[in-house]
Amino acid sequence: MTITRAEFIRKIGAAVAGVTLGGGVASSMAQEMDVRRAIPVGEGPLPKPSTAAGQAVNWVNSGPGFGNRIALTFDDGPSPGMTDKVLAELRRRNLRCTFFVIGNKVDACPRLVQQAVAEGHEIANHTFTHPKLSALSTERVLTELHKCQEAVHRAVSQVPVWFRPPYGAFRRNQGDLAVTEGLGVTFWNVDPQDWALPGAQAIVNRILSQTRPGSIVLLHDLKQQTVDALPYVLDGLQARNFEFINISGFLGQPYPAAA
Repeated sequence: MTITRAEFIRKIGAAVAGVTLGGGVASSMAQEMDVRRAIPVGEGPLPKPSTAAGQAVNWVNSGPGFGNRIALTFDDGPSPGMTDKVLAELRRRNLRCTFFVIGNKVDACPRLVQQAVAEGHEIANHTFTHPKLSALSTERVLTELHKCQEAVHRAVSQVPVWFRPPYGAFRRNQGDLAVTEGLGVTFWNVDPQDWALPGAQAIVNRILSQTRPGSIVLLHDLKQQTVDALPYVLDGLQARNFEFINISGFLGQPYPAAA
């Protein structure tokens, strides 16, 4: 039986308080893969997520500890004048990362998202307007997630499979809302607090001292200090022979494909 989106939202709102969280790392971790769904840019509706209400939430803050893999991530873009420089530094070293993008900024500057995808980076969901989700209603959270999915799809014909809540503010009983959009929830375990403008040297020192195999590093591609620090961060991590992997390659697909 087909139900309307409004009816679906009401059902999720009623069930969300009872959600249980799954284990840390997604089951498929061994191989880097492209798990993003695609149809021609700007054409057709979003592909249907391969998840169902009540499915365990895939909630992570680090990757597998074996090997020497790390994931470098950037939040709050795309930011003209900053994201361009981040992409240039990554391109010089042939490195890959994940950009957790804000949907309304994607709509304002799709070019940078298209460039990131063309250069092999992953695009992930960071909501449409960057609100504090823990303070919002069920319907507003779903709207924030869905509109960001739509914005990315419009820009690059891909639908993110990973999501990061702004400020890390996402209640555990909200996790099922991410599942409805086919999104795993990604946090981090290395935070240099570049958003607080501690200085480029402090950003470098914090990342190099805290990063270990399996780390997910949080940065923001809208701060000049981050851009200034980035060459030294990348060179320092490469000197320790870390392998840079995007989130989907690091953690795999958050949910199994629909049967």
